[in-house]
Parts: sequence; C-alpha cells; structure tokens
Amino acid sequence: MSNARIARLGLMMVVFCLLGSIMFMNFKPNHAYASGEWQAQTYDPNKAGLELNPLKGFLPFSKLPSESVDPNNSFPHSMEWFYVSLRDLMTDWNTYNWAPLDAYLNDIASRGNQAAFRVYVDYPGRTSGIPQFLINGGLMTRDYDQNGNHDTSTHSLAPDWNDANLNQALRQFVTALGARYDGDPRIGFLTTGLYGFWGEWHTWPYNTDPTNWEMNQSNRDGLLSAFKSAFQKTQVLARYPYSASTADLKNAFGYHDDSFSYETLFANDWGFWSLITQNGLQNIWKTHPIGGELYPPLQQDTSFWQHWPNQNGEDFQTSVETTHASWLMYDRVYKNSLPDETAKLNALRAHKMLGYTLYNSSVQLSDSSASSLQVNVKLQNKGVAPFYYNWEVEFGVLNSSDTWVKSLGTKSWNLKSILPGDTDYSFSYSANHNLPAGDYRLVMRIVNPLTGGKTIRFANTRQDANLNGWLTLSGFHVSGSATTSTLLADPPVTPVTPPNSGVSAYEAEAAGNTLAGSAVIANCTTCSGGAKVGYLGNGSGTLKFNSVTVPSAGNYKLTIQYLNGEASRSAILSVNGAAGTSLSFPSSGAWTTVASQETTVHLQAGSNTLLFSQPTGYAPDIDRILVSVNPTGSGG
Repeated sequence: MSNARIARLGLMMVVFCLLGSIMFMNFKPNHAYASGEWQAQTYDPNKAGLELNPLKGFLPFSKLPSESVDPNNSFPHSMEWFYVSLRDLMTDWNTYNWAPLDAYLNDIASRGNQAAFRVYVDYPGRTSGIPQFLINGGLMTRDYDQNGNHDTSTHSLAPDWNDANLNQALRQFVTALGARYDGDPRIGFLTTGLYGFWGEWHTWPYNTDPTNWEMNQSNRDGLLSAFKSAFQKTQVLARYPYSASTADLKNAFGYHDDSFSYETLFANDWGFWSLITQNGLQNIWKTHPIGGELYPPLQQDTSFWQHWPNQNGEDFQTSVETTHASWLMYDRVYKNSLPDETAKLNALRAHKMLGYTLYNSSVQLSDSSASSLQVNVKLQNKGVAPFYYNWEVEFGVLNSSDTWVKSLGTKSWNLKSILPGDTDYSFSYSANHNLPAGDYRLVMRIVNPLTGGKTIRFANTRQDANLNGWLTLSGFHVSGSATTSTLLADPPVTPVTPPNSGVSAYEAEAAGNTLAGSAVIANCTTCSGGAKVGYLGNGSGTLKFNSVTVPSAGNYKLTIQYLNGEASRSAILSVNGAAGTSLSFPSSGAWTTVASQETTVHLQAGSNTLLFSQPTGYAPDIDRILVSVNPTGSGG
C-alpha cells in the first residue's frame, strides 16, 4: 500500500471520528441528568393561591350554621371566626351540649376553612351567656349600661367573677372542652375567652374600688392553668399577659390584640406591645401565635387602604412586623366593598403579609439504588411568623406525562421550627419507590389534616407546576441499576390577578424579567414582594417585563408602583420594541415609600414586553406594575 493511500485512509478515519464526536455532542437526552447536586429553586412571592394559605391572614365572622348563603366570598380567607355562649354549651355540672359548637365547626369546615373562636359568658348587648344552673344555684349577677349593653332589646348580665361555683364550673368546662376538641383539625386557634366583657379578660369601667368586678389573681391563674392543661395541641391565645402571675403561665399562650393598628405600638404602658415587652414576652411569637382584630373603627374607614402605608391609625406593616401577627379578624372587608382598585390591592397585600410564607430554596435528590430514593430539602420562611403546627409532609410520584403514579408516604418534620428570615432549615426523606425504569417527577405537599381543607402553597414557581396542590421538587430517572436525579426547567413566572381586583400584577424582581446594565434587585420591606429593581437608567440600567399578557388588542391602564426619594425622576417606556414614551415620576417622599403613577399603553393580544430605561439620568426604583385585565378602549 502506497504512502499516499495510507494517508488518505488515515484522513478518512479522522473525519469519521470527528463526525461521530459531533453527532454525540449534539445528541440531547430527554433529561439532563444531574449527579445528586443541590438544585436552587425560584422564589415567587406572588404565586397564585398564597392568599388562601391556611391558618393566616384576615378572617370574617362566620355566618350562622342555619343560614344557606355565605356572605364572605368577596375576599380570600382560610379561617372564620365565631362566638358561642357558655350557656348554650354547659347545661349542668359535668353536663354539656356540644351541638351548637359542632354546628359552627362543621359548617366552616364544609368550606375548607378552619375556625378561630371564643366562648363567652358576658357579651354586652346579647342575651346572658351564664348557664342557668348557676343562676338557679344562687350566683349573683349585675345589670349594667356600659359598652352598649342597653342599646338593643336584649342585654347581658355580669356575674360575680369570684363566685366559687362559677369558677369551678369554668375550670370544669375548659377541661371538658380540651378533652373533646384539643387537636381537632377543624380548629385553627382558640382564645381563652369566658371571663370579662366579650370574654376579653377585663371589666372596665368596673375595675376600680368601690365598683370593682375583676376576677382575683387566684381565680385567673386557676382558669389559665385549666387551659394550659387541657390544650396540648391546639394553640390557645390569651388577651393580656398580666392576667397570669407566673412566667410559666405567661409563656403558655399566644396573645391577641383586639385593637390592632390602633393601640398596638403605643408607648403607653397599656399598649399591646408595651404589655408584651413588660412581661418579657417579646419572643413569644416564636412558639405561640399573635392574632386579634383590626380595630373596628379602622375597619369602617373607607380610606384606610387607599394609601400605603396607611395614613390613619398606626402603620399596619410596622404593627405586623413588630408583633409577628398571624391572623386578624376583619369582618368589614368581607361584608362591604372596598372603594377602588388601589384599596383592594393594598388590603390583599396586608392580608398576605400576615403569618408564614414557606419557600423551598433548594433540593437535592441523592443518587441511590434502583428501588430507593432519598431527597434533601431546604426550606425558608419569607413571612413574619412560624407555621404553628407540625402537619405531615407527603411525597408523591408523577410520570413524565404528569400522571399520578403513587404516594411514597408521609414524614413528620418540625415545621414549627422554621423561623422567618433567610436561614435554610434542612429536612430529609427516604423511601423505597419500587418503580419500573423510566422518568419521573417527585412532588411534595404539607397535608392539611382537615378533610377538604385549603392547601398550603409554597412561594415557588414550581408550586402547582405539574399537579395542583403539590410542589414539584425534582425529576428523577430509574434504570436497572440506580435512581438518579434529573434537572427540570423552571416554569415561567406568571402574573397574579388578585381576586376581584380587575388588574394583573407583575413584580419588577420576578425571575422572568430581564435586567441589564446596572439594574439590580434590592431588598425593600415596604414593597409588595419584599424587593424592588433599582439603578435603572443613567444610560445603562434597564428593566424589561417579558410576559405582560392580555386577552385582546387595545389600550390598557398601566399603574407603575415606584420609589423616588428625590424631587423628580423620569423614565422611557417602550412597548413591544416601539419608540419609547417619557414618563415623569414625582417624589414619593423617601426611597422606602411606594407611590403610583398611571398611564395608558397599547398592547397586542397575548404576550407583550414593557421596557423601562433612561439614557440621560437615573429612573425611579420600580416595585411592580399593574395592568388592567380588560382594555379601556379599542386603541389605534
């Protein structure tokens, strides 16, 4: 064979090798197999459904169980509040009629909600809640005209709060209540109630000599001790920390502020947080919940939510962040319409701000044998308070077509330990899956023990991505010899249309947006998602909203929520790559104060892009944009 022929054959071999290498490099399997690496997850503070997370937020007064129409559908909620009288529940010594209480609990549960409630003895303006057998036994009662007691055709009576039989009956009732209902999944929270006007543990203005109706310290301690012993699972909230004489009793309960955002942050020694700190309970929220009621006159203030921060009462956000409140009664927002879209959005923002917000920050699926699986999960709490119950965590498997395959079982994790902040809390789960070879997805959920109860949703883009009510953790591949993790693409961040708001909200910091140049995401406690985009303009920084979606072509109202601590700034807004329009943004007062600027934009049907820039100076920081759901006109 000639040297030339050998050279030609050698060249052909090189070419074949190169072609093979290129073909191999261009071959892409269905999944990019990872080798047990940690996979970072995407935070989405506006994930649809977060406003319905259980055991947090605003709650209405429940309808009567006998009523067929629920009047509380105008605003999201996962709990309902009610009162019930001791007279209706306790008919004699150690004799009870639980039907009125069960009627409320069952009716509320039928809507997927959990209850918070209070049993009362003396509710001004209502028929007396004193059990008849105690009156027949000689219990002294008092009529009174304070607190609106004679404003209605019915009126209540105040008992002698230090009567021995009354106190024995109260303690006996609490013991029986706990024996029947402690840990009942229909109940979210219980307040101690029973003593004082409205069960709020005071007798004002009858609390000083010579007209002092207060329960003495020994009887107060005895009643609180009964609650402490009877309820080991269900969280109980007391009204005032000074009602107990010992640190052990003070630390056994959460606390409720029934004048929230009005007497919450007062420097006076009788203000709610002043009393909490005076009694050394400023960290009680880490183990026991803070709840209460938005001060009723503020509920009636139609302008309360038309500004953020609110201009009447105490600053709502500061009150929440100081107390770490989880839930508040706010009946009026359910029974009366809010005045405009701004008020609706701000009320929803306040509602979501309460309590916990769980976020899966990263996940690791360790390589394992063909029949087993181990997953490691890191969780954070982006809210202001813990989740106060250790509900079971369940794991499930979907096939590559998102069809349910099987449950892998449940695990008890210490969910109560996940405190707010950026700290990762690590958990793990392992199981034998015994699956045939193939590609699968691992999903997870926290199981609401209430049958039909509302779902706990994580603030993740992968929440509900493949199965409603479940968080997708990772893909995995089962072969004949091993189980290995696979990488899944993140779903796009979609806008959330708040209930009945008429707008879609798009966060500036959302993962689906494009930031260029000097633009950065910065923390912002006063912003809707806890972050904003700053350093826009100056010829460099730009922010593009990539998927602003509308149903049809037309002119749409655009509200830009921004922050500007200077006299005035401007920005250029370009829609779908067209020539930009200059917009002026007056001072919002501070770089921590959010203001709104409205304009009209012409959008095409489907997805649109909105680009903010400024070639000659700095633009304001942007919190988010709000786009009307329906066009304001046909446009040109």
